[in-house]
Order: sequence, then C-alpha cells, then structure tokens
Amino acid sequence: MKLDDVQHLLPESARLLVRLIGLAKTMHLVNVLGGTSFPVALRKSRQGEIRYEMLAEVVGVEAADILTHHFGGDMLYVPLCKAALRELFYREVRAEFDALTRDYSALYAVSSLASKHRMSDRQIWRVLKKLDAPSSAPGQTSLF
Repeated sequence: MKLDDVQHLLPESARLLVRLIGLAKTMHLVNVLGGTSFPVALRKSRQGEIRYEMLAEVVGVEAADILTHHFGGDMLYVPLCKAALRELFYREVRAEFDALTRDYSALYAVSSLASKHRMSDRQIWRVLKKLDAPSSAPGQTSLF
C-alpha cells in the first residue's frame, strides 16, 4: 500500500507540505515532529541556525531550505495525519488478510493478524468489514 492512495485524507497543512517538499519527506517530518509546532527560523542568529540544522536533519538540506523560504519566521504546525495513516494501516491489514486466506482459514488469518498487530480479534474483524475510504475530487460533493 502506498500513501499516495490515501493522500485525499491528509489535512490541508500536510497537503501544502507535500506540494513543497514531496510526500516522502512530508511523511518523515510527520513521523518525527507530528503533532507539534516547529518555529521555522530565518537563520539570522545562532538560535536560528540551530533550528535550521534540526529541520535539515529531519528532511534534508534542500527541503529545509524550501521550508525556511516559505515559513521562515513563522510557526509551522506539523499535523499528525491520523486519518490517512489509519486508513493506510486498515488497507494493509485487509491486504494481509487476503494473502493469508489464500492458504489458511479466515479464523487463522484473523488470529495471526491480531497477534502481529497487537489488536483484539474483534478489532481485526471490524477492520476487515470496513471499505476503503472513498477518494473525492476537490469541489465534488457526495450524492447521498
């Protein structure tokens, strides 16, 4: 499963980061700093250089330069992206279930997945009953 498939579930602030530095670097930033506000320095002082180096260590120099140019002097909130990551995880569990049930029973597959992901078998069954979150085009509303 790829995060590209659930990109529509990312918050707008994460989508802006993706446009600026790409999906892979954005997700690494989310994994390291998700849920926090990071002051993006202008690099005019020793403290600003330290902040820049911290950012560059996470996303690389090129991406840090882009973020500094765009957000310099402002507070950058790095979202957790829970909805997208949860949907991605659910899709992976369903794919693993499909692969396991080619050779084993559904009960064995659920038990194995519950153990592997440290979840209850009831939670696994709930995940398996869910459909993939639909992707919606911008500006398109639901019919129902």
